[in-house]
Amino acid sequence: MTNTWLVLLPTVIVLTSAFTIKKLNTSLILGILSAGLIASNFSIFKMFSIVGYRLWEKLTDYDQIVIFSFLIILGIIVALLAITGGAAAFAKIVTKKVKDSRAAEKSSILLSFSLFIDDYLSNLTVGYVMRPITDKFKIPRAKLAFLVHSFPAALVILVPLTSWGAMITGQLNFAGITTDPTEMIKVLTDSFFTYIKTIPYIFYSFLIVPSVWFIVHRRISYGPMKKHEDIAKKTGNLFGGRTDIKTKEIDTHYAQSSLADLIVPVATLIASIIIGFLYSGGFFLFGGNKSLLGALKNNGDPSFTIFVAGAITLAISFIFAFARKKIKIKSTVTVIKNGFSMMYEPILMLILAITLGNILMKDLDTGGYLANLLMGSFSIKFLPFMLFITAATCGIATGTSWGTIALLTPTIAVPLVVALSQVTVPTTLDKVAILLPSLGAIFSGAICGDHVSPISETTIMAATSSGSDPIDHAYTQFPYAAPAIVSTALAFLLSGLLADYSPWINIFVPLAVGLATCLGLLLLLNKNRARG
Repeated sequence: MTNTWLVLLPTVIVLTSAFTIKKLNTSLILGILSAGLIASNFSIFKMFSIVGYRLWEKLTDYDQIVIFSFLIILGIIVALLAITGGAAAFAKIVTKKVKDSRAAEKSSILLSFSLFIDDYLSNLTVGYVMRPITDKFKIPRAKLAFLVHSFPAALVILVPLTSWGAMITGQLNFAGITTDPTEMIKVLTDSFFTYIKTIPYIFYSFLIVPSVWFIVHRRISYGPMKKHEDIAKKTGNLFGGRTDIKTKEIDTHYAQSSLADLIVPVATLIASIIIGFLYSGGFFLFGGNKSLLGALKNNGDPSFTIFVAGAITLAISFIFAFARKKIKIKSTVTVIKNGFSMMYEPILMLILAITLGNILMKDLDTGGYLANLLMGSFSIKFLPFMLFITAATCGIATGTSWGTIALLTPTIAVPLVVALSQVTVPTTLDKVAILLPSLGAIFSGAICGDHVSPISETTIMAATSSGSDPIDHAYTQFPYAAPAIVSTALAFLLSGLLADYSPWINIFVPLAVGLATCLGLLLLLNKNRARG
């Protein structure tokens, strides 16, 4: 069909619907159906044909099947850790010397750092483990939920050897950043190493982490959170004065847990992924002829490598749990069921978002239309800033970082960068210097939006594990995250303006300015609170 403003309508429908009905999957289905209608020139029969074909195309795609399988395995591992209680044992060791509220809050941060391997694992574990300790020092549950929720996604996206790495690598391949001749190549470069090079540009992670640490260390307190803290200190009520919140107590079996129950699965997963990458990449110690860097770069199937590592970890984790009599054979079915249930919604959401993205890219060429619309009246140097705002808005509206990345990366960001750079495809990475900060802007906006969204799964997980009301959690944490959001936007504005300079300049100058701005805003807000 001829490109018109109608190609933008499916995305508008998804965002508007998500804001209105607060149900992401329903919103994505509406977007898919509207995209199919537009692509078929409003023929109902052709619409179902297009939607069915694009859905089947992704459901049968090898890379997608491998990624979804790994997610299910990861969910089972997390469910197994919940039963064996390894994280709880670690918390006992870390918090032995906790003497005051500041130390208790820092302990929750350290525990989040130790569970960097998966954001679901961290969100579901840290709150339950730290709750008795923070209660002792009258730290409100909303404050604990903020501490629990701020780190997981911000940390895990910086670690390539995780499910996030597999997902992002897959999306970059899908977007045409690949060396695979069977794909529609836009940028001829390795997708995994493009992700590695993008990590320094994920500014939100590098700003929110020191921001939260600064809030704890300097005892920053303002806004709705201050009200919760004042009430907890004066009355002992940890729920902002509310008395209608009931929380689930921690299971007593955690008392028998051991640090090994956490270390063995996590260490096995990390070691298996690293060894798998080196082996499949032809590292010389494993019979190949590649150096360490060359082996990592030569890995042709990172998704499958991560899947195999996950399967090995799952097998070893079960054997270890059986050998230590932490679970019984008959409990296996329950663990598997719980793990699958944990990952069902994210997988369904990804399938719908990828299907919509497939139609927008291949049938409607939404990204190309936007590029043509903006060409001549839009400076490419502002693209990272605009993409961060767009991704953050989308993440808040939909409550999902993965869906935001899947929706924006292949259909909007990459086509825009290529078109606005006025290069011939396939091009190379050095000819589209704005690509890395643009990708970093989408990844930053996605995790930022997911972090502060009241309908995010991780918001609900963090609130539940911390024993806080989800609405209270979302309401109290946003003012604390706002300085990091504003500073990240400023950093991407500067990064785009400095895109023609060396990476050292267009990474570290924006980060330095952003960090100074973020900490300065926190001090200013805290000072105004003190005067008030």
